[in-house]
Amino acid sequence: MYEPKSLLNVSRVLSPEVQALPHIVESVSDFLMPATIDSAVFNDLTRVVKAHGDSRAWTVAAMDGAAARGRLDIMQWLHDTRSEGCSTEACMAAATNGYLEVVKWLHELYPDFCRPVEAMTVAAENDHAPVVRFLRTS
Repeated sequence: MYEPKSLLNVSRVLSPEVQALPHIVESVSDFLMPATIDSAVFNDLTRVVKAHGDSRAWTVAAMDGAAARGRLDIMQWLHDTRSEGCSTEACMAAATNGYLEVVKWLHELYPDFCRPVEAMTVAAENDHAPVVRFLRTS
């Protein structure tokens, strides 16, 4: 399964009491980088996204990661609220992991980023026949 770079997620290990200290929270936010926000989306860490999403840059890795996890709900939210979009990795990761509904959604909304032959190949290599059938006929 495709996974993005690890999340530098200090806030997951901080107790609520420590998180209440403003200077600690500030230190944590200083460590957050664009990939961390993307990884927070990938890992469904809504507290991190809400706390730091407005002040940090985002990249296509957010939607790519959501596609890799089959999180169509997150992808739809990103599509509606963000402008970064996705890369070809989104369709490849969804096909690799057999997320047919995600592949269909990406194929419809981001057709330039779905490479059917390559996606079909990785889907077949991972025994995801429904994804192969869809890509073959679309």
